[in-house]
Amino acid sequence: MRITSRPSGRLRPPIEVDVWSLGSRRVQSNVVLGEMWSRRLRRPPSWVVGALVRAGTWVPWLALERPVLSIHGPRNGLDRSPRQCPDPDPFTARERSMLLEHDFDVTRPYTALVVRDAAYYAARGEAEDPHLSLLNTDRSDFIPACRALAASGIQVVRLGGPSKQHLPDIPGCFDYANSPVRSAELDVKLPMSCRFAIATQTGPDSVALLARRPVLYVNVLRFSQFFFGPRLATWFPVRFVEAENQTPWSLAELAASPLLSAKDPRDFAESGVVFLRASADEVSAYVADYVNELENGADQPTTELRANVNRALQQHMRPWGESRFGEIVAKMSRKWLVDNQSWWLRNG
Repeated sequence: MRITSRPSGRLRPPIEVDVWSLGSRRVQSNVVLGEMWSRRLRRPPSWVVGALVRAGTWVPWLALERPVLSIHGPRNGLDRSPRQCPDPDPFTARERSMLLEHDFDVTRPYTALVVRDAAYYAARGEAEDPHLSLLNTDRSDFIPACRALAASGIQVVRLGGPSKQHLPDIPGCFDYANSPVRSAELDVKLPMSCRFAIATQTGPDSVALLARRPVLYVNVLRFSQFFFGPRLATWFPVRFVEAENQTPWSLAELAASPLLSAKDPRDFAESGVVFLRASADEVSAYVADYVNELENGADQPTTELRANVNRALQQHMRPWGESRFGEIVAKMSRKWLVDNQSWWLRNG
């Protein structure tokens, strides 16, 4: 929210003050993250900001400018500005000790694994909408990738809330989501300190992006909700398949469907289309190639192929995509694109 004061005198410029509200602590998803932002932002008590908003509602000429920022949109500054969120406090000796008891060493490289399942609603004692279950992923799809990462010397920590789906006992892999050491502090420190994250589009991956950590997004279904703006995001989609003939949709065919811009999971569930996720072995191969690219970079043919895909997406998503994402710069998974380009990039 921006407050502008116009001093008397023609030569004196207006005084502008930005005021932020993070809401009251009781509605914040993570109070530690809220406290971190409080160190950076001019943040009066939430009731003061609420009073200013209400005053503008009642008396229009008192209404203040209210900028709208989004990690999705064209005003996304992740790739065009220095990092704004302060670093979290260092891991305490007690936190390091507790994690070491689970054979997890934060001084060594690790990836944060974020898999969406029904745990959020279960923890609240609520039944999940059947249509939302379409967005869930079975943790078994990531077990081969976890084994391979751990064998290569990269630890894996699974983030999120408690879940009935436990990771098996794999040396180098820590199921933090189901551990007794979970805390609001570690919920922020772990994703912000990872080498990279692997995610299925759910909360903690945004915290990794906030800290400028690269993220591999697996089996993207809802294009309208994806982070096409940040260069930090690498992704590959689910296969949209015709139920009758089992033919996967090309990018052009997906672009001609209302599912390209759909948000409501109900639209997908009632579409009659089959959504095929990459197999566990395929996910493992895509993760291995992603790590290789992080370490060694991409070659020119891959860069050009990705640019062609992004130009096509930009064209197909006009005009709503431009207002939501701005320039599309997120990268498709190199191996997924090479393996599937014969049908993904065909015309019609």
